[in-house]
Amino acid sequence: MDARPTQFRVLALAVALAATPVFAGCIAEAPPEELSGEAEAVESPEPTDTIDEAVAGSTVSQAAASSCSTSSVKALSLQIIAEARCLNPDAYVAITKTANVTFGSATFAYIQKPARDRLVAALKENPGKSMTINSALRTVAQQYMLYNWYQNGRCGISLAAKPGASNHQTGLALDVSQYSSWKTVLTNKGFKWLGSNDPVHFDYAGSGAVNYKGLDVKAFQRLWNRNNPGDTISVDGAWGPQTEARMKKSPAGGFAKGATCGTALTYDGAEEAEGADEAFSRDPQDPDFFVPLPIDAVEAQPELEHEACSGHAH
Repeated sequence: MDARPTQFRVLALAVALAATPVFAGCIAEAPPEELSGEAEAVESPEPTDTIDEAVAGSTVSQAAASSCSTSSVKALSLQIIAEARCLNPDAYVAITKTANVTFGSATFAYIQKPARDRLVAALKENPGKSMTINSALRTVAQQYMLYNWYQNGRCGISLAAKPGASNHQTGLALDVSQYSSWKTVLTNKGFKWLGSNDPVHFDYAGSGAVNYKGLDVKAFQRLWNRNNPGDTISVDGAWGPQTEARMKKSPAGGFAKGATCGTALTYDGAEEAEGADEAFSRDPQDPDFFVPLPIDAVEAQPELEHEACSGHAH
């Protein structure tokens, strides 16, 4: 054991660290402290008291700085949803409108197909109960807004996951205002209540649940490259500094060129025509088809930041 006084050992260690050489190269900037463990799924509810549509010509970064509603990136988010559905139509399907469900003004009423089926069954089996969903599917553009507000202490967001890390982006999560009256019903349908730390939040963990982590990020990357052929980035579904830089300067009102599969769903008022899901027939053997992860694979998958060293133009 080193018999030198503690103060001397600490000073020696500090000197040694200061003398350690720093090698030049492709080094990604260290990310800010992230949510981890159980807290990763706990986030502040989305603001619901304002409706801010995108200002013509504004970027996502400008929208984040001037608004307090994720509806300010609604048009871009719709394009991301449509492009993601081109990649895998089961990931984001519209929640069938019933008489006893309403949606918040900034809510995209989409979740993945098995979760949708069980949620709608719960609604139909309990016609006397009212449900208000203030958040369901959340796109990477919306998550960027929330994380930006969290980092800057704006819009009442005291906690938000980094883009790419929220369960709302995978089509598994719902925020329900009347959570106490629906808790038993939803848990019996395979939804997991997050608890008192985030009482409005439910995650679908029942039969058929899979993880579409990275799908919305990949959809955004494809949209960016389609509209910016001279400034392409890796299409890998990973949120990193290059994707973040492009998100900041993307048009909040949407790109000139949107989804490519022709039948990509357009969304208006949380309603979908009967049989609309069947219009999507992407072949799972298509190399662009997005294959989801097993539901328990997220914890084992490291965060991907390798795009900072991409050979693509920056």
